[in-house]
Amino acid sequence: MNFLACFFAALLAAQAVRGFLRLRATTLAAPCLWAALSASCLALSAIIEPKLEGIGLSAFHFAIAATTVCPLVAVLGAKRPQDRGWQWVVLTLWIVLVWPAAQAVMLPAGIRLELFVAWKLFLWGLIALGLINFLPTRNWRAAILVAAGQIVLLREHLWLGESLSPAWDQLVGVGCLLSATTLVSCRRPEATDRLSSFSEQWKSFRDRYGTFWALRILGRVNQTAELRDWPLRLHWSGFETQKNQQPTETQLAELGQALATLLRRFVAQDD
Repeated sequence: MNFLACFFAALLAAQAVRGFLRLRATTLAAPCLWAALSASCLALSAIIEPKLEGIGLSAFHFAIAATTVCPLVAVLGAKRPQDRGWQWVVLTLWIVLVWPAAQAVMLPAGIRLELFVAWKLFLWGLIALGLINFLPTRNWRAAILVAAGQIVLLREHLWLGESLSPAWDQLVGVGCLLSATTLVSCRRPEATDRLSSFSEQWKSFRDRYGTFWALRILGRVNQTAELRDWPLRLHWSGFETQKNQQPTETQLAELGQALATLLRRFVAQDD
């Protein structure tokens, strides 16, 4: 079972690296690297954990499982130019999360890591934050799977009781994460006309970056549309015309330029 968990984690790391290569010109490159690092740590833990016991095993498992929140937190800072500096925030967050594990190893006071209530609430908040950010998008199934995987991996530290089979929990948790990335990678864009292509561009951004950044872009686009008197507005599901009017070619060109200007701090110019 540990071998299978290691294999799943290796596949997860490979998908994360593939995502990095595909998105390396965007601000999602760093979250992909965090995902690859987390998956690699999960693969390593599947090999090392059977050799550990007591407080060392509990602390090591928690430190590795806590890395799964890093990619989703990295997305929250995925805007140029602060995206690079944000990675230090993500690293600091992980250090804060695992600090009780380090203390437990240096000053052992039991056979299992026991977190303070504040840490448990913080973990639940981080899991919920990632879920809420992507739940309103087309990646909602993947968001649920990621949250489920995190909960399974961290269950001992979330008031869910002690695991009866840590190896099984690790396999299920990594399997959920792998299923989530597979669902995301299988999606293909659809567009039939120019306005639909802008809607697909919007939905692609929304699905990749989540609700937090999508709402900011939506508000900026609609402000521009109102100022320039375009006969369309951007809704969560895409662009919709108003008053039974169709936008002119000039207005569509202006819309394309406005979108490119707003998104250039996130994606590559030709993404």
